[in-house]
Amino acid sequence: MKSYFLTTLILFTAAISAAQQDRAKDIFAFRITDYIVKLSDSTAAVQVDLTQGSVGIEENQVAVLKSNFSNGDTVTLGAGKCNLIKGAYYYFGIRLTDKKRLPKKGDLIFTQGNYPVAYKGQIYHLIRYSIYLQHVTGGTFYSFAFPVFGDKNQESSVIDSLEADIHYTGREMLQQNDGQDKIIATGRFKNKKIFTAMQQITNTDVTDFLDYMIARPRLYAGNDWKIAEVFATWMDGGAPTVIKE
Repeated sequence: MKSYFLTTLILFTAAISAAQQDRAKDIFAFRITDYIVKLSDSTAAVQVDLTQGSVGIEENQVAVLKSNFSNGDTVTLGAGKCNLIKGAYYYFGIRLTDKKRLPKKGDLIFTQGNYPVAYKGQIYHLIRYSIYLQHVTGGTFYSFAFPVFGDKNQESSVIDSLEADIHYTGREMLQQNDGQDKIIATGRFKNKKIFTAMQQITNTDVTDFLDYMIARPRLYAGNDWKIAEVFATWMDGGAPTVIKE
């Protein structure tokens, strides 16, 4: 079992290297559906539904399965390959590393995808990790297909909308006066009350946060998040940023 898993990881690393050499291909995270079939004590079949949009995944392509943070941890669950493609449904056979931790709906298949992207901006990389940001009132700011048709100006418009949603949420929460307001102890917003600071954030603050999500996707990948909530948590945590060379 250890030999098989090591071999698969070596193949997966080779796939990542190939993706880095070909700008048309990148590593994507795809949430698995509730179609999970235990094949043996150490293997399982999982399904990915790509009816939301087309990404080139080939049969026999290697993949790694990781747990979704929302499922309780972020460990590697196993590795395998795409055994079957039926329309928009992709089936992966996975050799599990821990027999006690079976795959769950929402866990993430990481594999190479060929995506016809027009603009590789921040939204594209959020989508690569299956991270979707929502309005405080519900509904997402972008879809899986956004990078196919979007450009830099359209992405800037989305970021403006994210900023406006954070401003709006800060105002509404301050008016509710429900005891959730607090003073931020550290970082760029130090000594400011969180709902007041939310009303004062800038476009740069938003793009810094998106960079942080992309660089540290472990806690964010494979989930839909209300932008104001996760942004406020980031602020309260000191607003860590990515150091760019």
